[in-house]
Amino acid sequence: MNNSECIIKVYGITKDPKTNNFMMVLEHATDGNLRQRLSKYFDSFGWREKIGMLRDIAFGLNKIHEEELIHQDFHSGNILNSLRDSTTNITDLGLCKPANNKSENYEIFGVLPYVAPEVLREKKYTQASNIYNFGIIIYEVFNVLPPYHDIAHDESLAIKICQGQRPGFNIKVPQLIEDITKQCVDADPLKRPTAKYLKEIFDQWYGLVYYKKDSVICKQINEADVFNEKLPSFAKSAIHPQAIYTSRLLNFDNLPEPKNAD
Repeated sequence: MNNSECIIKVYGITKDPKTNNFMMVLEHATDGNLRQRLSKYFDSFGWREKIGMLRDIAFGLNKIHEEELIHQDFHSGNILNSLRDSTTNITDLGLCKPANNKSENYEIFGVLPYVAPEVLREKKYTQASNIYNFGIIIYEVFNVLPPYHDIAHDESLAIKICQGQRPGFNIKVPQLIEDITKQCVDADPLKRPTAKYLKEIFDQWYGLVYYKKDSVICKQINEADVFNEKLPSFAKSAIHPQAIYTSRLLNFDNLPEPKNAD
């Protein structure tokens, strides 16, 4: 998988002579992670660029799933970008585990806004939980703001996620994109699409936006543009002091059964 498209290359392992800590030597990503890139260039990405980012991420995720693996800390901070070749790549594959892993380790380590409700409650990762992660990343790419940026990332948010709260979009997006996002973050893991389907549909949309201006996705983009022109100019919002976007131990007990919002 080291030579796979849309997955960051791992060149080897090194050891810090002072601390004796081991480190992975990775391919250099010139433009940081996806969260940083969206923040830095928030006003310069068009629909095709954003769809292209998501296509690349879906390609990488599908490759991980084809290898019968699950990424256990999948969020925008673990997606790296390179301006040199315009690629978007998944990293931190050290946190990938076999899909059939029967480990009794019930600790969840991650970034709360991206973690699927069933993982928060049952403390078990699945490939479907990666699809939920991807759905939250879709919100972030089109909102150009990290999810739940204006509230504390605490037990209250974990409860709300289990009760069906999702980030939502702060602009109008094509209905096709809104529909696939809702499917990805459905409270029922069995109703979420596969990474293979996501790879195919985002690849299709990416091509249509360029070559087929009369396609449904292009018509919906035009409708969204007309609507969004009436919205106030986008301004960066302050991040809540207790909104935490670094991975940490998440341990919440007695969370409600996951459901979709009413």
